[in-house]
Amino acid sequence: SSGINAEWPLRPGKMSRYVQLTDEALQSEETLPFKIKAVNQFGVEQSHDLCDEDDNLSVTMSSGKPVAYIALVWDMDAKDEYFKLDECNAVDYHDSYRTTKARKNEVNLEDCIEMYCKQETLNEDNMWWCPNCKDFKQASKKLDLWRLPKVLVIHLKRFCYSRHWRDKIETMVKFPHHDLSLKKFMLSTDQSDVKYDLRGVVNHYGGLGGGHYTAYCHSVADDKWHVYDDSHVASCTSDKCNSPSAYVLFYTQQEPDRINGSSNGFEPMDVN
Repeated sequence: SSGINAEWPLRPGKMSRYVQLTDEALQSEETLPFKIKAVNQFGVEQSHDLCDEDDNLSVTMSSGKPVAYIALVWDMDAKDEYFKLDECNAVDYHDSYRTTKARKNEVNLEDCIEMYCKQETLNEDNMWWCPNCKDFKQASKKLDLWRLPKVLVIHLKRFCYSRHWRDKIETMVKFPHHDLSLKKFMLSTDQSDVKYDLRGVVNHYGGLGGGHYTAYCHSVADDKWHVYDDSHVASCTSDKCNSPSAYVLFYTQQEPDRINGSSNGFEPMDVN
């Protein structure tokens, strides 16, 4: 649109450090390597023109304020040649930021289970219909454990969705390999002495649009850990299991002799 003034070739004084052009490109008279389009806050292209009849940038109202979202849609060849993604991602962090970030990005499995069982009040978008009041109420709900399975599967929430964005959660979850106890979360006392040992971990690498799965499994045949990556299988140490990519954890109950102190905790068991 004539309301957007963009020079090409770009002159050195106007260049971002993220876009580097060759001498040949600076001397050429080629057109812009991208198109400027009107989008919404999610990056979706809009049907209205970028500028109005007076060549002013078209805006929409958000919370009483004029807002305009624009996007540069790059020609892929030009993007690969000029846009330096590695430099764009290079950020200098202060030491205090690294310390805070490391502290926030590590939690214990017990903390996750405690949060899962914590009482919460339903929000206005998820209210409960009260049969006595005949009205929707912001009720409270709480989850507790009554009986424990022989095989415990824990699915970590690695993907977060909201109205405005989606993201993968890369938080490091520290989980035990032996003697996992859920006693503090039990309402019944019948299984208060039950403990679990880790048998396998499924990992997810990638993002929301796609990724790759691998697995770490403990073998009862040789009492060793192995990593499974498609058709490739190799031995590994148990410490490899703990990583920010851990997605699904598999635990099995310890046999009574294991709970009483025996070292043999990996005998095959009937899980039916």
